[in-house]
Order: sequence, then C-alpha cells, then structure tokens
Amino acid sequence: MTFPAHQGFVAPLWRRWPGHFEVAALCVGAALPDLVDGLIGICRGHFGQGLGHSLLGVALLGLPLGLLVRHLVCRTARRLTPVKSGGFLATAWNSGVAALVTAAGSWRTVVMSLAVGALAHLLFDLVSHGHFPWLIPWVPKVAIFPDWWYDEWLRLPLPWKPEGRKIGPHATIWVLLSLWGAWLLLAPAWRAWRAGKQ
Repeated sequence: MTFPAHQGFVAPLWRRWPGHFEVAALCVGAALPDLVDGLIGICRGHFGQGLGHSLLGVALLGLPLGLLVRHLVCRTARRLTPVKSGGFLATAWNSGVAALVTAAGSWRTVVMSLAVGALAHLLFDLVSHGHFPWLIPWVPKVAIFPDWWYDEWLRLPLPWKPEGRKIGPHATIWVLLSLWGAWLLLAPAWRAWRAGKQ
C-alpha cells in the first residue's frame, strides 16, 4: 500500500527543487518504513507498524536498505523500454521510468533524499493511522488523537486479514490522503496525456 500515495507527497519536492533532491531516493525513502516492517513482518508472521516506522528503524535499517533498493530500482529502470501505447498509464509509466533513469546525485543528496522520503512517510502515517511509533523501542506505539478518531463505523472483511479492516474516521482520512497523494504524483502525466490528445 506504499505506492503511489507516499511517493506523491514527496513529488512536489523534486519538482520544485530538482537540484536539492534525487527522485529515485525520495521515492524509495517514501516506501522505506513499509519495506522494513514488511520484511520484519515476514519473519514474525504478521504485519503492522513497528520498528520500521520509528526514527531508530529508519536510521539503522531503513537507510542502508534504501541505498540497496535505490540502486536496484535505478538499475532496473535503465533496462526497461518505453511503452508505445498513447494511453494515460503508458504516459505515466514512461515519465516515471525516465525520471528514474536520469536520477543522479551526490551520496549526500541521495542519503538526505532517502531520509526526507522516510520522514514524509512517517508524517503521512501519523495522521492517517493515528498512532505514534517514532520512539520504538523506548516508547511503545501510542494513540495520540481523541477517542472519536478511533471509532469503528464498520468492518470490511479482507481475505488476508481475518478480523477485517476497521473503517472509521482515521481510515477515511487515510483513503482521502492516499487519493490526494496519488493525484500529486500522477497529475503531470495526466496533463501531458491530455495535452497530447488535443
């Protein structure tokens, strides 16, 4: 669930200040907390926010993993060929691959972009999830919003989650922020595709 919303919220940074941020590192950084907790979740047998969503986890596990993943993403992007279709998804795909192929920056820029992307993810999750896991392992994940924020309106059954997904205020905010993040990421490709159709 880390793509495209988390990448969308860091997209304005590389568009506004392209010399200060590196696209691939920002995008990978925006996925790091979920990547770390996903790998930990495979080992422990269940997923959820944990060490990967803490400042310690980002620094000790996320940044080294991010350097590796960024390298693999850029290397893979260089081997991809543009999609010939003239549709919106092809336009979005081609512009995304082109941004990754041309991604370059000093090691400082790459590490800083990874860190900024990861911190943007933590801020997004703080609002959309409503728990504060940043100080794990010293402080357990705590609820920081009023009780009504965690109200349950209904449960959405999911095949991979027997207890279902709780739907309430925080889940609604998560959906709205996800849609906004996806729009921030894909809006330029949408405009380019619409301009090409006219």
